[in-house]
Amino acid sequence: MPETGRPESQSFDVARAQRRQSYGAAHADPSDAYAGVPILNRPLWHGEIAAYFYLGGISSGAFVLGALADLAGERWHDLAQTAYAVSFVTMVPCAPLLIHDLGKPSRFHHMMRIFKPSSPMNLGVWVLLAHSGFVSLQAARVLGEWDVLPVAGAVARHLPVKVLGVVGLPVALALGGYSGVLLGTTSVPLWSRSPLLGGLFMSSAMASGSAAVALASLLSNRDTDAEHTALAVTGLAADVAKLGLMTGYVATSGDVAGPLLGGRDSALLRGAAAAVVAAIALEVAGTRNRRMRGLCSAMAAGATLAGSAMLRWAVVHAGSTSAGDRDANLSSMRQTARNPGWGPPANGGSVS
Repeated sequence: MPETGRPESQSFDVARAQRRQSYGAAHADPSDAYAGVPILNRPLWHGEIAAYFYLGGISSGAFVLGALADLAGERWHDLAQTAYAVSFVTMVPCAPLLIHDLGKPSRFHHMMRIFKPSSPMNLGVWVLLAHSGFVSLQAARVLGEWDVLPVAGAVARHLPVKVLGVVGLPVALALGGYSGVLLGTTSVPLWSRSPLLGGLFMSSAMASGSAAVALASLLSNRDTDAEHTALAVTGLAADVAKLGLMTGYVATSGDVAGPLLGGRDSALLRGAAAAVVAAIALEVAGTRNRRMRGLCSAMAAGATLAGSAMLRWAVVHAGSTSAGDRDANLSSMRQTARNPGWGPPANGGSVS
């Protein structure tokens, strides 16, 4: 009897191709059936979220400076006042921007019905709410000292300032960095590949917060030599850290960093990097030339604020492009030692 069973592989492939041709199959290879079809839906986040991340970062960094200044002693009292005022002004638009992006105010309210630390989005809402409370109390005290709120300010003056600063400090730090962690928990390749996005947003928050406080001090003629030096050193350190983390973020994103290296979003990222370099150069120049110190500091602060804005917009907008990149999604889902998936680990070991 002739041997029965499955045909040889080559003959089977030929027969299958003939059947597809006979029945008008769209693709000779089934793996091509969904070529060009995105795996993920594009994020619906637009300019409102980028603005929320940006302003929230400034408010976070400014509050951290204010709390540290209060803890450092009475010598830095004016600096603390300026920092808390900047933190309050930049905090005010955050909740409206977030609510507007959600589409329905009730969605913001519903997120506050539960407390779920494992959800970065839910935790972020609570962090924003807590930060708003601490900032408002500190701002009320400052306005009372400035005789702007004679009644509420008089009451706020009796608040335990240092206690509020110590308790509000970790909350402010969480607000500055949680947005990067939130993006990192999504499936968007550009956001999830690198572990440095949270640190990058945190350094950006400190840099922009320091720059905003420095600019406000200069414009209000409240800066002293000691305050100017402290803000210059803080801003310089934050800018250097941001530049390093920006480089590391792009490098560790690997092949999925394409949207940040080409196209319209790459121009924003290059602008952000150029602004950071300019801010560092201007800050150094200001320390060497006392006559030009004020102008150099103001220009450095403006460059830092512009660079932080471009960075946030670049990352948020490029994420939408990355989500629609089918090849980048397939690359992110590839089995690695870090991401073994459902199959056996890439290194041949066992999954514990």
